[in-house]
Amino acid sequence: MAGELSKRAQTLAAVAKEAIAAGMGVIAIKPRSKKPDTRFSLHGLNSSTKSLKEVKRWLAQDDQINLAARLKESNICVVDVDGDQGAMAIRRITKLPRTRKTITRDGTHRYYRYSGNLGGSAIEFAPDLDIILSGYVMLPGSRHPDGGTYKSRDFAAPIADMPDELVKAIRKYRTSKKESNAKGNNASASKLPKGSRNTRLTRIAGSIRRQGYDETVIFTVLDAFNRNFCDPPLRESEVEQIARSVSRYDPEHEDLFTVMADVTPRDVTFLWRPYFVRGAVNLLEGDGNVGKTYFLCWLAAMLSSGKALPGQEAMDPQGVLFLSAEDDPETTLFQRFTRMGADLLRIHVMKKYLPLNEDVIPLIEEYIKEKGVAAIFLDPLLAYMQGVDMNKANETRPFMARLAELARDHNVTIIGLRHLTKAVKDKAIHRGLGSVDISAAARSGVMIGLQPDNEDIRVFAHSKYNLSVRGESLLYTLQGESATRVPKLAWCGTTDLTANDLGRKPNPPGRPASESSDAEQFLKRALASGTRPVKEIIAEAERRSINASTLRKVARKMGVEKRKRHWKLAETPL
Repeated sequence: MAGELSKRAQTLAAVAKEAIAAGMGVIAIKPRSKKPDTRFSLHGLNSSTKSLKEVKRWLAQDDQINLAARLKESNICVVDVDGDQGAMAIRRITKLPRTRKTITRDGTHRYYRYSGNLGGSAIEFAPDLDIILSGYVMLPGSRHPDGGTYKSRDFAAPIADMPDELVKAIRKYRTSKKESNAKGNNASASKLPKGSRNTRLTRIAGSIRRQGYDETVIFTVLDAFNRNFCDPPLRESEVEQIARSVSRYDPEHEDLFTVMADVTPRDVTFLWRPYFVRGAVNLLEGDGNVGKTYFLCWLAAMLSSGKALPGQEAMDPQGVLFLSAEDDPETTLFQRFTRMGADLLRIHVMKKYLPLNEDVIPLIEEYIKEKGVAAIFLDPLLAYMQGVDMNKANETRPFMARLAELARDHNVTIIGLRHLTKAVKDKAIHRGLGSVDISAAARSGVMIGLQPDNEDIRVFAHSKYNLSVRGESLLYTLQGESATRVPKLAWCGTTDLTANDLGRKPNPPGRPASESSDAEQFLKRALASGTRPVKEIIAEAERRSINASTLRKVARKMGVEKRKRHWKLAETPL
């Protein structure tokens, strides 16, 4: 790759290598600008990378971009000294030791390591002196918007520890700032009560973002407003999420519109042609007890070991991030993957359940870039939509759009497992649990069901195909299944049955015919361990297509006791 780079790009790549080696992420910046280049770093600070190979790809595509180093969470601080006044201000505090340094238009950026928590950046710490602890700083070789180039005589120089005197000065600055804010609060300003805090903070964040400020500045302003004017204040994590969410959007929207003549075409590629599309969200659907999770495990095992899928040639082994909200990795999943012959070094799992929100998705993005993951499986999809009403299009569509963005930006195949409702529908795409917008947002979908004439045979039918022709419906069986043995999947031909044929079957074998019976079985399992909140149980039941009113009727019939908005079985202790 280095041989293909221009001289300027090679210089920037060498600087990026040193930044990454020091523990900082690298961000692509627009040419002659300080703003993130959304072609390569879509979410700015949150799209930083520690992959030198990825940085070189950016530079090979456009060697005019600038680069910046992410300081946030690196425990590296930059002392930004401008001119004689800034130099005099820092001398009053301490004598700075020799360290890695960038020469700027008006002074220097000096890098220092620190331990513990020093908070966010201290802008205007003193006249012409800033302490940058979060956000990002421009790297040597980048061009300043007003002319000139950031330079360094030796960017590979060691990074020294921050002097104790400066650490104490920063802590003292923060204490005095808090006291000053407390004294300066406008006593006549009205406090924001619950119900209006998030809306007001989001509006403030939007106003700041439209002026071109990044996440660090937005959070600093929101944090101060929240502490002083919200009653009670929101949790810091909620304020961080608002700042992070708003900062994702380009303040100038300069790349929002274009003409088709300037669009770069992208070929449609497949994980498994034509059923599962790369760089897109796909669905795997079916009734209960047809083996949807088993099939996902089988597919992950095949991908990890590089074995050929039906109708395909053998492929290079690929990494899979398998997110399961129902099966335990240490027991169920480990046993399945081992017996299916998976390469366990290529199967990645999350150690604990977390919903897919703006706190978690950036972590997944960083992880899949680092590990080279090619596919993400969500089992089930609705479990990862916490806080989203699955029946409302205006809530499910943004969530699905964010998943599609994740898939497209990293060219990964996302497959979400979804259960079906019991309602009879003519179209298979209308059988899925939740809003039809979930189906609409997916680019491809497959339904698994039982063959009507032989329930030992399963049908794998292409139900949605926006980017291809409909694939053949395939037949397979599960052989050698027992209480202690994972069955073997064996393909056994094709069929004329379609997903619509499977979708019209209201009560598939293996599931109770009565919704009341379903509700009773569910309640026994849900309350087996003791008392649980009613709201939580109803939400869980609805994800399994059990109606809330049916659940309440069955609960009364079973004698389920209600204590302060909690349910318990009569025989379980409080």
